[in-house]
Amino acid sequence: MNCWKTISIENQFGKEKLWMISALISILYFIFHFVILSAIVPTTTYSDHGLLLLIIIFSIIPVHLLLHCIPIWLVGKKATFGYRRNQWPYFYFSTKEAIPKQLLLLSISLPALTITGIAIILSLFMPEIMHYLAIAAALNIGICVCDFLYLIQLKSAPREAYIEEHSNGYHILCPKTKH
Repeated sequence: MNCWKTISIENQFGKEKLWMISALISILYFIFHFVILSAIVPTTTYSDHGLLLLIIIFSIIPVHLLLHCIPIWLVGKKATFGYRRNQWPYFYFSTKEAIPKQLLLLSISLPALTITGIAIILSLFMPEIMHYLAIAAALNIGICVCDFLYLIQLKSAPREAYIEEHSNGYHILCPKTKH
């Protein structure tokens, strides 16, 4: 296999810019989610459950990372997730081998689709905790900013490509062509 391209969002944008974009998108998503769904759902009294907010805040990252790994595990490949202090992003999911492009695209997009979808549906059926669900979805979307940037770049890779993770980003590998 030949390396077609190497992608590193951190090198391309920088940590500080990614943090700013992530925070801005989180705030905008919270406003969008809360305002739109408040207009759709009848006015209700919002519940105040401080413990629920803490659970949401502390569980969103592990759930997000777990959702990245599930598609990879389902096809029998190895994936891990965890925390590292010496490399950004601090929370990560990782595969030990090159995986097909389509599988990685699914893995990268699953947390955004799942957590956001569940938060929207639950907001419609449980409007009294809509503000907590909007916070959960907004935090998740903020975490997904890097995922979205990787998705945009990985979509342009050839269909038969394999993606391999390295400490400096992703390497897009393509089968050698015969001359």
